[in-house]
Amino acid sequence: MSYLKPDQIEKLREALDDIEPRYNRLLLTFRQRRFSSEQAAEYALHGYLRRLGTLKRCIDNVFALISPDESEIPERNVLHDAQINIQAFFANVYGCVDNLAWVWVHERGLTKISRNRVGLRAKHTELRSTLSANFQAYLQNLDPWLEYLIEYRDALAHRIPLYIPPGGVPTKNVDDYNALSQQIVHALYVQNDGFEYERLSAEQEKLLVFQPLITHSVTETTAHFAFHVQMPTDFLTVEEMGYKMLDELS
Repeated sequence: MSYLKPDQIEKLREALDDIEPRYNRLLLTFRQRRFSSEQAAEYALHGYLRRLGTLKRCIDNVFALISPDESEIPERNVLHDAQINIQAFFANVYGCVDNLAWVWVHERGLTKISRNRVGLRAKHTELRSTLSANFQAYLQNLDPWLEYLIEYRDALAHRIPLYIPPGGVPTKNVDDYNALSQQIVHALYVQNDGFEYERLSAEQEKLLVFQPLITHSVTETTAHFAFHVQMPTDFLTVEEMGYKMLDELS
């Protein structure tokens, strides 16, 4: 049985089919924009849009590697390849947000703001104060999303890299799983019985189910995200931010 329900999977596939045309529309819209600053144009076209293309490709790769209706635990190399794409995805989602901030800085001649104060998060008060009231209100609504993003980006860059747990133990199986763990230790270190160790390990693996979740440290966060859901959602958010920035510049 898959982690997601059939109606959720259907909506995901519809969203996935829509990402390519949405990306193409945004690409065309940005390329039609005439920037007064060469640096702003570079951050928009070679920063934001290039990263957005990477996001699109990462989503395609992850969905191809692990289907949203997958119920079996994927092979280790498949999990590894999916993790690589998810890590690239999170790094570039964060980069998209920063690129849009730099577009605003250069297009509005705000280069006196120091580099470490350029951004669109709540702490970037100096830059936010130069935006319209509507855009500031929009960013305030996005503050929880921006904080989630920075948590995962910082974990990836500085602490524990993002990964997909290979299998989860349903609540109903926890007691049996723990009991088998004790038997496995006994078989390996007390009985020195390799055959019994293998038999018990196979029995224990049957209790695991695959959950398409992404996390980082087991001690620093309790949040686990269903990556099939989160990745398209994040793509749509940075797409929306792009259109909002174009409106702001106009």
